[in-house]
Amino acid sequence: MKLSLTVLALAAAAGIPAAAHQKATGVVKERMELMERFDELADRIFAMMHGELAYDPAAVRRAAEEISEGAGPHLTSLFPEGSSGAPSEAKAAIWRDFSRFENDAAALADWSRALAAQADRRPEGRLPKDWEDAVMGPGMMRGGGMMGNGGPVSAAWHVAAVCNACHAAFREED
Repeated sequence: MKLSLTVLALAAAAGIPAAAHQKATGVVKERMELMERFDELADRIFAMMHGELAYDPAAVRRAAEEISEGAGPHLTSLFPEGSSGAPSEAKAAIWRDFSRFENDAAALADWSRALAAQADRRPEGRLPKDWEDAVMGPGMMRGGGMMGNGGPVSAAWHVAAVCNACHAAFREED
């Protein structure tokens, strides 16, 4: 009986974000669904880079191209003025510093295109286990450090780090 109550409690807790997304409508729902898709794609890319899934250059390329197509101007178009407030997870800072948000969205598109272009190269270097742990530090913008010297690992790191920097600045904590 105790186990079934625990399972029910965990199931209810797991449904909280989904419930928030179910309450969303219009452009807010559209951007939440896009971010969920980006999360799925990044998880798959990182799993391939770590060898948890077989590395498939075509799958990495398709995932990166899908992120690139959803980033840039398409992404920023999903954040019109006045689209904040529950159930949105967007901070008001997006509209106060929209040019930075546009730069982050453009960088996401650029690094995703770079990842797509590098997908046929053998992944070399290390990534954090979870893409949400990828952050920029000194030397990272030049492709040094843990991620190796260029190639798909470096590009994947940058894709994730751009997402994380943007989330830190512009997304409410869960």
